[in-house]
Parts: sequence; C-alpha cells; structure tokens
Amino acid sequence: MTATTLPGLSPHLEAVASTMAAALASAEPRVSGLIDGLGPFHGKLLRPSLCLLVAGTLGEADRRHHALGAALELIHTATLVHDDLIDDADTRRGRTTAHVRHGNTTAVLLGDFLYTRAFTLVASLGDLEMVSRLCAGTNTVCEGELHQQMVARDADLSEDEYRRIIYGKTAALTELAGFFGALTGDDTQRRAAAAFGRDLGMAFQIVDDCLDVNGDAQKVGKTLATDLERGRVTLPLIRVLAASSAGERNRLEAQLLRASGAEQVETARRILIDRGGVASSLGTARELVASAKQHLSRLPDTSARAQLAELADFVVARDF
Repeated sequence: MTATTLPGLSPHLEAVASTMAAALASAEPRVSGLIDGLGPFHGKLLRPSLCLLVAGTLGEADRRHHALGAALELIHTATLVHDDLIDDADTRRGRTTAHVRHGNTTAVLLGDFLYTRAFTLVASLGDLEMVSRLCAGTNTVCEGELHQQMVARDADLSEDEYRRIIYGKTAALTELAGFFGALTGDDTQRRAAAAFGRDLGMAFQIVDDCLDVNGDAQKVGKTLATDLERGRVTLPLIRVLAASSAGERNRLEAQLLRASGAEQVETARRILIDRGGVASSLGTARELVASAKQHLSRLPDTSARAQLAELADFVVARDF
C-alpha cells in the first residue's frame, strides 16, 4: 500500500496532477521543454492525499482542495530540488536529479519557479487566508532548512531542537495539508486535522532520517547516507550519543560527525544501527503515529477517516 493507492483517491489525485501540470505550463517553449523533460518528478503525493482524505471525512473534496493539494506538492518538490543540489545527490525517485541533468543554476531557478507557481495557484482561489497560511508555512519550511544547516556537526544538538527543525522542514506542510483539508469543518475539526498532519509529518521525517541510514536505495529511490556525509545531526545520532559513556563519547562524535569517504560513512552507519539509534528512533515515530491517529476521533467516522489511519501506518512501514 502507498499513499497513492488508497481507495477512492485516484480521481482526486489525477485532478491534483492536472492542476500541477496547468500551473507549471509556460508559454516559453524552452522552459516548457525543461519541465516536460523532468517527467513525473513529484513524489508519493502524501500532502495532497492528506488534504483530500481530510476533506473526504467532511463531505467531498472539490477544486479548492485540488488546488491547495497541488500547491503543497509544488512547494515540497521545490524543497527537494534545492535539497538535492545541496546534498549533491545523484538520484531522486529513481531518476537523475535536476542539478545533475541541467546544472546547479538551472536547479536553483527551477525550485524558485515551483515556489512562485504554487503561490500563484493559491492566489487564484481568491482567499487571502489561504494565501497567508501558505506563505507562513513556506517561511517555516525555509527557516527549518536554514536551522538544519546552522547546526551541522553540532554534537550538543538536543532532541528538542531536532524536533523543532523537523517540524519546520517537514511537519509544517503536513500540518497545513490537514488544515486545508478541513476547510468546510468547524474549528475543532480544523485543529484536529492540523494536529494529525503535524504528528504525521514529524513521524515521516524521523522515518526518513532512519531510511537515510538503513534504507534500501532502490526502494527509497534516492541517494542515501547524505545526512552522515553532510554532518547532519538526526535522531538516531542523538540517541546513540546520549546513550554513550563519557569515555567513549569523543570517539563516537568523531566517527559520526566527521565521517568522510565511503569507508568512514559505512562505519558511522553501522554504529547508528548496531547501537540501537535507528530502532529507538523508529519507536518514537510509531508513538507519533499513534498520537496522530488519536486526533482522528474528532473527525466524522467515515471510510476516509479509516484511510487516514492507513496512511499514518504507511508512514512507518515504508521502504526498509
């Protein structure tokens, strides 16, 4: 099961994909050719799926939900284009990354193009609150990415600060997807949907950080071990350092935060697995999924709500 194979979602996801394609259309043939040449570079459509399923608990998704889901996916994709450039990643979803195919400058501009088309798409709905929320959410994402860059190789990064980082870079958009899905609901339902999205996004990013250590590159569909190569302090690493003795901590910090070259990265990867950092972090992701599912009790008991619970379970069962 994937987010895109949940029953009843296909027609709505097709509408989201069509909305994205229309938003990215360009009158300039060379730009249009660049976009077409990238192929289906969007991902599992988690954020649109979340938005659409929440809408389904309260009635039926409409064109507003299609547009909002498309905008969220465009912003998410923009961050991935820029992330791949920062990480010098070769592949994403089994395809050569944009900066490898077209150069760094084009990749930066492509990400910018995706951002602006997302904002234009939501502005076309004529709802200032939605535009304001999308702008605020995108600002939070950028702040989270900057925050992550500023704490690279910081062995003293706390778990609380790590959680603030992953809220910014990932959970802020899934929280917004839940809120957007509950457009027709009351305040309690909107808050519950947003809280579901927030906890789901936190779990998703923790699992992603674990996949970077212990995933199968073919299944995950992207270059792995980039966090270790870039000195990013993720939850598995924080947990391993926290459990180490005073006598071994300096050695572990050097192995985990200053790994360079394939052999040292592999050593660091094995440490995070063998010392339980990945297993412990996955346990936290499962706790967050359980918390997310509790918020669903405030939404109507429908088949769409059951599918939201399935979507949450999918987050911690993917691609290992």
